[in-house]
Amino acid sequence: MTTDSDLPADPESPGDLRRTMRLVTLGWVFGSVWLTMVSGAPIAIFARQLDASEFQFGLLTAMPFLASLMSMPASVLIERTGQRKAIFLISLFAQRFLWFAIATVPVWIIISGGESWVGTATVIFLVLAFFMHAGVAVGGPAWVSWMADIIPERVRGKYFARRRQWGVLSAIPAAYIVGWVMDHFAHGDGHPDRVGILIVCGVIFSIAAVFGIVDIALFLPVKEPHRAPAEKAPLHTIFASPLRDRQFLIFAGFVGTMTFAISFMGQFVTLYMIERLQISAKATQLMLLIAPLVATFLVLGHWGRAVDRMGKKPVMAIAGLGLVPVGLGWIFVNPASPWLGYVLSAAGAALWAGVEVANFNFVLEFSGSEESETGVRGGSNFVAVNGAIINVAGCLGGLAAGLIAQLLREWQWQPTIRFLPTMTFYELLFIISGILRLLAVVIFLPLIHEPQARPARETLVYMTTNIYNNMVSATLQPLRLARLMKKATYRDE
Repeated sequence: MTTDSDLPADPESPGDLRRTMRLVTLGWVFGSVWLTMVSGAPIAIFARQLDASEFQFGLLTAMPFLASLMSMPASVLIERTGQRKAIFLISLFAQRFLWFAIATVPVWIIISGGESWVGTATVIFLVLAFFMHAGVAVGGPAWVSWMADIIPERVRGKYFARRRQWGVLSAIPAAYIVGWVMDHFAHGDGHPDRVGILIVCGVIFSIAAVFGIVDIALFLPVKEPHRAPAEKAPLHTIFASPLRDRQFLIFAGFVGTMTFAISFMGQFVTLYMIERLQISAKATQLMLLIAPLVATFLVLGHWGRAVDRMGKKPVMAIAGLGLVPVGLGWIFVNPASPWLGYVLSAAGAALWAGVEVANFNFVLEFSGSEESETGVRGGSNFVAVNGAIINVAGCLGGLAAGLIAQLLREWQWQPTIRFLPTMTFYELLFIISGILRLLAVVIFLPLIHEPQARPARETLVYMTTNIYNNMVSATLQPLRLARLMKKATYRDE
């Protein structure tokens, strides 16, 4: 809960600010349900029932990154009009409504045209997915710049971490219910059950769209601080400030390389669980969504506090190094050790949350309307450049993974080292991902200059101490409650 001391000095603003912060948090409670329902098993099974190839799965992974290039012209529009709220609402409402089209149009094409139209339905599905992701790319920079002028700087790490935690609480039951529905109403492979499975997935997407629309609607009463439109200037001058800032580019380079590495796995982890391990949709949701959500919920507050108190660089160092063995560990997940998948999913999500919190807070510093200490006026152009670097990397990673998977579809190799499994394109993608994560840490982190940041070792001690204290406190809570009840009973007697 935000206290009065956390709020700006303006005596007329604390009440409105608290209401705004609650609305922004409540919106993500609904938005998290939307995101969870359209992720994981449903989208992978939907694409597979449309006979999507391995390359098309790679394209599906790359789609949000490819669409994010729309953030560049969107940033120009935002800076020249200053209408951040309007641009956010229009683009995000359109994005959420597009899920109704994704849910119905491919199915209608197959029902109307028959099996011969499956290829056309797949292409239409990918095109709709692109425009859906483009809505986020257009509205995202506007939202970040808008929030940068609303949320006080000194509580951003804690606030946005807590906001995500509330989203996790609603996402966990949503992920479980979706998995249960998929197992009970969309069971089966191949053409005989194709339309039925697609319809079930479409119903899930449509329900998710309703939750997503509520998320955006809750921003309607949120006020927008006035932002004067920037002077009309050539396109290259609008993005000159971010491209001249060395530290900004280093941070974006680190997260971009990490994103490239993570995107090598993307949809292929889900496909690996379903086709190679042959686990149920509910188990897939538990492993790839619920376990990561629980882990993220438990660590988000600690990452947020660490960023606020210790700095962004040490958080990125801890999280980045931890992600290396997590990526490599997926080669050992097999039908005999499915538990390892839960551990890796949870650990990967917990560590990636640290990277996201640090990067998001860094971008927020550049995204408000105030001039920085160096005299540079921040804005959505920093968000757009950061997003472009990261998302170009993610796009290339997804496309590269899809190409490798397509070319090496039948490839197998048995290493001479006994404990290593038989290598296929899946294991190769996991190994490449782990190596790239290590390179991101080694190449970029030494170049980051953050004078006020504490050492990574001290930050790790700070976080582990906090986590330990919280665990001890939670463990002792029942004993304290029993002691209080005993005292109350004694007083009554």
